[in-house]
Amino acid sequence: MRTRLLACLAVSALSLVACAAQEGDDAESQDSNVTGGSGFVDSPVLFLFDATAANATTTATTAASPKCAGAMLGDKVGVTAKACAKEGMIVGRAADKDGHGKHAKITKVITPEGADADIAVIQFDTSLGGTRALLTHLPLRDGYSVNAFAATDGKGFFSPDKGEASSVQGAIFEQTATHATILPAKGQEICDGDIGAPVCSSTGTHLAGFELRGTCGLSGLVVGRAAPAATTAANTATAKTCSGEGWKVVELGRYADFLKANAPDAFKPLVIDKPILRNFPYAPDGLWAYKSAGTVKSCAMQTTTLTPVAKATASGKITAKVSFSGLDKEAQTWARVGIAPKADPKNVTWFSTKALSDAKGTAFDQSFEGQVLAQTDGDYIVSLRTSANGGETWTDCDKTIALKVGLDSAPSETPPSTTTPQTDTPPPAGYSDPAPSGESSPAESGEADPSLGGEDEPTPKKKASDNGGCSMSHTSSGSSAISFAGMLFAFAAIARRRRR
Repeated sequence: MRTRLLACLAVSALSLVACAAQEGDDAESQDSNVTGGSGFVDSPVLFLFDATAANATTTATTAASPKCAGAMLGDKVGVTAKACAKEGMIVGRAADKDGHGKHAKITKVITPEGADADIAVIQFDTSLGGTRALLTHLPLRDGYSVNAFAATDGKGFFSPDKGEASSVQGAIFEQTATHATILPAKGQEICDGDIGAPVCSSTGTHLAGFELRGTCGLSGLVVGRAAPAATTAANTATAKTCSGEGWKVVELGRYADFLKANAPDAFKPLVIDKPILRNFPYAPDGLWAYKSAGTVKSCAMQTTTLTPVAKATASGKITAKVSFSGLDKEAQTWARVGIAPKADPKNVTWFSTKALSDAKGTAFDQSFEGQVLAQTDGDYIVSLRTSANGGETWTDCDKTIALKVGLDSAPSETPPSTTTPQTDTPPPAGYSDPAPSGESSPAESGEADPSLGGEDEPTPKKKASDNGGCSMSHTSSGSSAISFAGMLFAFAAIARRRRR
């Protein structure tokens, strides 16, 4: 059994609490990191445990590890991967004693129509309290939080042990019609057991000069590897279960109508119930269908031809000019460049672009630029699509461009330098959607997440400077410190009991 000591900055004029792990107390070096995950997770994250109605008690799950993860979408409703959900399972909030605190039983599983559906809405027999996740768009950028639990015991003093909540950073770099691919940050990994792990595009916002955290702008769920793990007959039994390469994320926006019918609270702003900010509505950047309407009047491709390239090499730059109108206050203008085999034009893989100029207002023209690549030789079609509402609806541009991939004579064009980890399908570098306005990613801000909602919240999870095991969802949310005039600094030692 181990204990941890935290220094807690508490009791402010706004009654916001921020706890940070003491730095320099970890005896392990970062060289021993396997996943690099953090022990802090956002409060809407759920853990699901195998159990039956006969043994659905608190003690029944005390010694068990979670089977998978999910996210709360309402008072007694959540979402997880379809492959995981079944009636009778026990659910608990990850931030509440690693799911072993207050718990509920799944009484109903609702799935979308279609055999290829990846998600399920789960209903509970009792409320778990706490903050709910809010459905958001899926930008192609860095700064995502993937939240689940450690697959093995950590080696560092502050590392999560097996079955404890863990979180790592990741970047979304490509999309298809149904899924996206996420890359864990360097030194971090996602594991085969991370089914249903929530992928959060944001965990808070700047409001009235303060950093408010503690929710999840829910964009997707981890449902498997982007490519099957490489195994042989000799090593199948000991095949690596965790990887820092690409992982498949189901885009929840694809199921927006289904989710709105079964979990409508996920589309409504939260109401902050704190002094000074009491009854203040909070909506994360990209809240689905929240003041985000807009119209694409036209989209004209400006690039007419592309030079052949070698496989796994970025194409030449592709540009288009788009005319937008009727943009709401929260509307987001995006564009995507796509590549599909000429013989299968609907099988498109989409990559991000960048806007070539800043534009504001309810109507404007904007140019976008991007690149594509393919891993296999052949003839391809390149296209561009655009959205005035963050990706809720898309408009195709006026034409497509042919691209030859894999000719021996193709010039080798080196993509711009990138810090993204290399995978079987590396993204063209230098392009990503803009970060949320006024918001930094958890890794950039180094701040933890006080509760935004009015319900009572458990003590925030610890920060782990070293996670020695594979984590079932990933994105580090760093330690937090909220500074403002009149803050009362009170330091208290808090011991948290760790499971054997």
